[in-house]
Order: sequence, then C-alpha cells, then structure tokens
Amino acid sequence: MRHNLVEHKEHFQRDELEVARWMKTDFVFLRNTTTLKDAAELLIKNQLNEVPIVDEHQHFLGVLSLSMIMQSLLKDTSLAESIEIHYDRRIKPLSFQEILSDISPLTKASVPVVNNQNILIGVLTQHEILEVLAQTYHKMNLLETKVEWFNVCFDNIYEGIIVVDKNGFVKMINKAYSSYLGVEQGAAIGQHVVSVIEGTRLHIVLQTGIPERNQVQFLQGQEVVAHRIPIWRNNEIIGGIGILVFQGVSELYRIFDRIQDLQVTKNPSLSNINIEQQPPKEDPITFAQVIGESESFAHAKNIARRAAKSPASILITGESGVGKEIFTQAIHSLSNYSGGPFISVNCASIPEQLLESELFGYEEGAFTGSKKKGKPGKFLLAHKGTLFLDEIGDMPLHMQSKILRVLQEREVEPVGGSKPISVDFRLIAATNRPIEDMIKENKFREDLYYRLNVIPIFIPPLRERKNDIPLLIGHFIKLICKKYKIPSKEISRETVAAMMEYEWPGNIRELVNVIERLVTLVEGHDIYFDDFQRYFLEQKKQIPEFTTMEETKLESFNSFESLKNAGLNKEKELLLLIIKEEKGNKTRAAKKLGISRATLYNKLKEYNIELST
Repeated sequence: MRHNLVEHKEHFQRDELEVARWMKTDFVFLRNTTTLKDAAELLIKNQLNEVPIVDEHQHFLGVLSLSMIMQSLLKDTSLAESIEIHYDRRIKPLSFQEILSDISPLTKASVPVVNNQNILIGVLTQHEILEVLAQTYHKMNLLETKVEWFNVCFDNIYEGIIVVDKNGFVKMINKAYSSYLGVEQGAAIGQHVVSVIEGTRLHIVLQTGIPERNQVQFLQGQEVVAHRIPIWRNNEIIGGIGILVFQGVSELYRIFDRIQDLQVTKNPSLSNINIEQQPPKEDPITFAQVIGESESFAHAKNIARRAAKSPASILITGESGVGKEIFTQAIHSLSNYSGGPFISVNCASIPEQLLESELFGYEEGAFTGSKKKGKPGKFLLAHKGTLFLDEIGDMPLHMQSKILRVLQEREVEPVGGSKPISVDFRLIAATNRPIEDMIKENKFREDLYYRLNVIPIFIPPLRERKNDIPLLIGHFIKLICKKYKIPSKEISRETVAAMMEYEWPGNIRELVNVIERLVTLVEGHDIYFDDFQRYFLEQKKQIPEFTTMEETKLESFNSFESLKNAGLNKEKELLLLIIKEEKGNKTRAAKKLGISRATLYNKLKEYNIELST
C-alpha cells in the first residue's frame, strides 16, 4: 500500500532542519491484518528490506522485515497467517517536529515518522540525512561568501553606518563612520551608542520603535543628515541602524522629492482652481508624502514614479483605504499635467441619474431645474490636468460606453449640447473590486478595462507591509499634531508593537482614524497601549488578542529614559531589578541605569526603597 501526503507539506515548512522538512511522504506501509505472503510479495516488489506496520486508523505499530518473515517460515508458520504477531513492536518512531541535528545517528536504512497522534505520516532514510548534510555544507559555503562580500561592502560604503542591539550597545560600525567620529572600530564595538556618538537619538528610536529619517544632527562641529531606523522582527525590536549621510547617491530620491515639493508649491496655476474643482486644502501631495519602504509598496511607488511622465491611462487597484487617491495626487504632481487642475470623482457616491451630467456637464435648458448658463462637467474641468475616477468598478454599464468614447475621441458633448468639445487630460482610475471577474459576469466592459489598464498599479494592504507601520505612525502623529496645533506626542513601544500585530481591515484610512483619535483625545504627552485598546471598546469591536502585549519584559529596557512611556510602577520595578543584579552596589547600578549617583539616591527615596548595608 502506498501513501502520499503532499497536501500536508505546506503545514510542515516551519524549520529547515525539522524532520517533516526532509522525510519521504510517498512511502509503503502495511496493515496489521496483512498476510505473511502478501507482505513478502510487497517487500520484494518494492525492493525493501523492511516496512512500517499500522492499524486501521493509520496508527504506527511497528516494523516488519524480510528476515522476520523468513524466521517465521522456518518455524513452519503458514503464509496465510496474519503478520500481527510477527512484526517488531520495539521500534521507536521519530516525531515530525524533531530537529535533525538533535537525533541520534540512524542505525537502520529508514525510520518511521509520526505526528502528535502517533499516525504514520512519513519515513526518514539515510539518503535524506546525507542530502541534509550536503545542502547544509553548501549553504554554509554560500553564507561565508556572502559574509565576506557584506564585510567588504559595509566597510567601503560611502555613508557612515552603525548597528546596535536592542539595548543600544554597538555591534558594528563601518570605517566611514568611525573615521568621521575619530574612534577606532574595535574600541566602539561593545560601547553604548550614547558614549560613541554625540547627541544621538538612536537609543530613543529603540524605545519608540518609530524611524527618524532625514534628521539634521550636529556632529563633530557641523550639521549632517542622519537616519535612525529600528529593526523589527516578529513585532519586537531587536536592534537599530544609524546612517550618517554625506549627501551621496542614497539621498537622490529624497532631494528629488523635496525639489518636486518646491516646484509644485510655487506653481501659480494651482492656486486658481475653480470652486467646482478640488480645492488645495494643503500643499499638493508628492511622493515625499507617500510613506512606505516595504518591498511591495516600494515597487508600487517606483511604477507610479515612472508612469507619471507618461500620458497613458493608469488603473490603481487595492483594498479600500490603502491610499489610492494619495498615489494619484502624487502622480499628478510629478506629471506633465501638474500645471493643470486635479479633479477627483467618486463614481460610487454620485446617484446614477446625475452621473452623466456630473461628468459631461450640461447646456442651458438641458433639463428641468438646470442652471441657466449650464454647467461644465468633470471632463471639461480636468482639461490640461488630471481626472481621477475613483471606484470605477461601480460605474453603470451604460455610462461605461460613453466614457470609452471620450477616451477614444478625446471629445465631450455636454447633455443637451450638439457640438463636441475637445479635451486633453490625464485619466487615472481606481477600484477595490475584481474588474476581471466583473468582465466575466458582464458587469464591466472589457474594451474599457483595456483602455484604463494601460499601466496597472497594485497597492498592497497594510497587513502585508507591517514594517511600514512604525514609519506611518510617526508620520501621522506629526501631521495631526501640526494640523490641530497640539504639542507633539510620544507613543509607547508596546503600542507600536500592538499596532504592527493588528490586521487593519480598514488599512491606512483606519490607521489615520485611530491615530487622530488618540492624538486628540489622550490627555498628556504619552499614548499607551490601554489607549489603543479603548479604541476597540468605543467602536464596540472585539479587542484582538495581542500576543506581544502579555507583558513588556524589564530586561528590554536599558535606562530610566527608556521607561518614560511605561509609567512609574515600571520604573520602580526596573530600579529594584538592577539593584538586585548589581547586588546593592549603587555606583554600578547608577551607571547601568544611565543616571548619576545623586539621581539614584533621589529615586530610592522617591520609591521608599531601603538598601541594607
């Protein structure tokens, strides 16, 4: 009998050295009710020396070998007899979760593998073990080569780079940075970053979890540009990277975006937008405000940047709330149509009966209740600019054909009019609906789809780019504080970790809503995890189980400064912990906490902590 468990393989891909990763899932086994004759024939046919035995429920029972069958036949056992009493029950199987490096060397050609219910799911042979060893050796060689290349690049890169662990101690520093600071690389490693870099905020970034980019820092007597980036893994901060920029190539996009900001801001044509058009409530959006650096999001931004200079139609897809309109505005600002208006139309929000007159406009007396002088439609208002048709998937079929004609002819005929008017605009459409499925269901015109989808851009949902969340949090907190003229606020690291764990079904729109709520309603300077939980209670939503929020370990804090978001009780706990670790030595405790002995004595007095002498 042959068993195939290919369908279970995805479940087992958890660790490269797990038995489940390497076991054979296409194997031969026997029921315990099989006769000796059938067992012998199966072993000979498959050229096997032994075979695992299972019961009717696939539970592993033992192993039967050819030698066992021969011994039974020498005792005049009938070939028609069941194998039930002839197999070896002493064989211990392997668990599919065991790690290959932890198991003893195989003494047999193969060993059965079972799951947690003792069900036979595979066999591990010596051949697989040899394959593991060969691949591991190969990977080690590749890794050594990569490490060598990394070290060469790290030490020869133009920018200064420093890497610290989660407590702020230097693990790596390249030649460019150490030379600029005037310190030896070896001397810097192992030191706390605050003792290596004057005025650094890298340790603060480790506490908040929010990146700080393009920050001006006064270092070695001059102003330099610095990036401070926390390293997240499994919703926890494991370290941080500081980058000192000497205005090299890595700043190209930043400089380009800032120049673009200035050009758009100074463009006088943008200040004369008709009341019917979208008023510029704030400065025009550019790619500098499209926040995100994850691979999938960066890919979308790169396509959008390249597409901006082309007059071709763009179709932006993605879930509701991912930021399709901000992408569109950034494209408009960078395009050759940036001197013209930006007109946005939500196709789902306009009643079907009014949609044609809204898009095409109407002439005087076109219908009862129409304005005396008529009204220009969105197509005309977008002349020499960009027209954004949001929720294009909700466009009625009869209107789709009319839009297609406008795109083909580049002419618009207002309702009640008799003379077509030439128009020139850049069209960008967006939808969160599956247009290709709608085409199959005859709910969307295929020819219009191809007209719109010349350049497709997919914006990934927030849950697929969680490493961007700290960056977005920092950006929106600053933006909202500025908008409402609120003093700047800080958000605790555990709150950032919880926000990274949350799935954000409403994507960026929901994130902005939550941050705006927290910034405006939370009293004081700090935003805590409890404030974030309150959002779910107010919305009458079930509070998610945040695994990262069981308890913030004191060991993850390295100073009182890092506890400023954690409250006084935590500060007292940390104080007691460090004093215990240093066996009551006040000098060492103060040094470890990053405070003076005088401050330590004040803290001891504040929390009524008495030390035995």
